Amino acid sequence: MVEQTTSEPAAGSMPKISFGVKKREENKVQAPAKAVVIEVDLDSDEEREKNEMERAAKRRKVMHFEDGTVQGDIDKPKEAAVIPMVVEHDWRTQKLIEKEKAGTLTEEERAKLALVLPNGIDGENEEESGKGEKIVVEDGRGDTEDADYSAIPIESFGLAILRGCNWKDGDGIGKNPQKVALKLPNRRPPGLGLGATPKNPVGKNKNTGESSKAEEEKLEEIKVGSFIKVVDGRNKGVYGKVEGRDDDSNSLFIRTAIGGKTMKVSQIVAVAVSAKEYERDSKCLNKSEYDKEKDRLETERKKLESQPPSTSTSQSSKDYKSKSSSSKHDKNSSEYERNDKMWARTDLLVRFIDEDFKRGSLYEQKVRIVDVAGDNDVTIEDDRGNTHYNIRQSWLETVIPREIGEKLMIVAGKRSGQLAVMLDKDKRKEKVTARLVATNDVVTAYFEDVCSVKIRHEEDYE
Repeated sequence: MVEQTTSEPAAGSMPKISFGVKKREENKVQAPAKAVVIEVDLDSDEEREKNEMERAAKRRKVMHFEDGTVQGDIDKPKEAAVIPMVVEHDWRTQKLIEKEKAGTLTEEERAKLALVLPNGIDGENEEESGKGEKIVVEDGRGDTEDADYSAIPIESFGLAILRGCNWKDGDGIGKNPQKVALKLPNRRPPGLGLGATPKNPVGKNKNTGESSKAEEEKLEEIKVGSFIKVVDGRNKGVYGKVEGRDDDSNSLFIRTAIGGKTMKVSQIVAVAVSAKEYERDSKCLNKSEYDKEKDRLETERKKLESQPPSTSTSQSSKDYKSKSSSSKHDKNSSEYERNDKMWARTDLLVRFIDEDFKRGSLYEQKVRIVDVAGDNDVTIEDDRGNTHYNIRQSWLETVIPREIGEKLMIVAGKRSGQLAVMLDKDKRKEKVTARLVATNDVVTAYFEDVCSVKIRHEEDYE
C-alpha cells in the first residue's frame, strides 16, 4: 500500500511530497474443523420417511425452481403388477351378494357365501390385497374396443395374472412345488426373423489360441468407436469402425478400413474385434484366400513331418515297401502328374469350386474354359455368357459326362489333349472306356484323367 502525503507550500518555495510503503495485512481463512459423524439408527417412521425423501431428491431430475426450491418429477417406486382373476357368479351367488349389500343376509346364508367366496366379495380378506399395483377388471362381458395395452409391459403380463391367482413371487406351482429361479428369455434383436439365430454373437472371439494379452482384452458391446468385422452377407470380410447406431433397425453405420467408405450393415452380421486384430488384418484385401492357403501349407507340412525317412538297409525291406506302395503309386500317379502340370484346356466343361470368388456366385456351377494363359490366368464363361478372367486352375475341377456317347477330352498322360467318345463308365472303379476320335483306339482312363467338353467350333479339332 502506497501513501502520499503533501505539506502546505511556504511562500516562494516548492511543495514537498513524501511517499511511504506499508505492508498489507492478510486475512487468512481458517479451515473449519472436521465434522464428527455419528451413526444413529433410524427407528422412527418419520426419520425413515425423511431419509427416503432425501435419497429420492438426490436422484430426481431438476426441471425448474419455484420459490427457491427444486421442482421435478419424483420417481415413484415401481410395484409388481397384479391382474385380479375374474370370477363369474351364478344366480345363486349373485343373490347372496345382493342380500349382503342390502344387509338382509342370515347366518346360514353368510356361511354359504363364505364357502363360495373365501376372499370376500371384493377380495378384502386376501393376504396380498395391499401389495402390488392392481389393474381393475370390470365385470362387463362386452368386447373392449379401446383397451390400453400399454398399462403393463408385455414381459410382466403373465406374472401379473399369476399374482391375481394368489401366486407369490418365488413359489413353485404343481403337486410337488419347488422354488426355481426365474428364467426370462433374452430379447431378440430387431430385424432378426423368426427361428433365425445370429451366427456369431457379438463380443465372442473365435481365436482362443492367441497370446495372453489378447485374451485379457475383453470385447465389450458394439458402440460408437468400436472396431468390427462383417462375417456374413455381401460385405463379408470387411473391417470397419463404428460411427453411429440405429437401434430401431438394429443397424450400424461404419467407415471401412479400406477406401474409407461409409456403409450401413446389420448388427446381426457384425462381430466386435480387438484393436490389435483390426490393425493387423483390416488392410488385407484377400484375407480369406490367405488363410486358406496358409492352412493348406500347414497341412502339407504336418503331413511331410509325419512321414519318417526310410532307414532300412536290407534289400528285402526295400522290396516289400516298394510292392506295398506300388498299387497306391499307380492309382495316384495321374493325380500327381496333374497337380504338377497344367491340365486346363480350351473348351473344357469344368466345375467351379471356390466359395469366395465373387461371394460364391459361381460356386458349384459348370463353366466353360475359353482361354488358358497360365496356372493363375484362366478365362472362363458361365452359363449366362459372362466372362471371368484371372481364374486359378486350383479353383476348377473336371466333370465326367453323364450319358454314353458324349465327347470328352483326356487331360493327363501321353494322350493329353485328345478328343474321345465315352463308351462305358464304371463308377465303382472310377474308370471310363472311351474311343479316340483321331485313331479310333479304345482306351481306359480314370475319372480324374478325363473331362467333359463343350466345343463351339468343331473345325478346330478336325
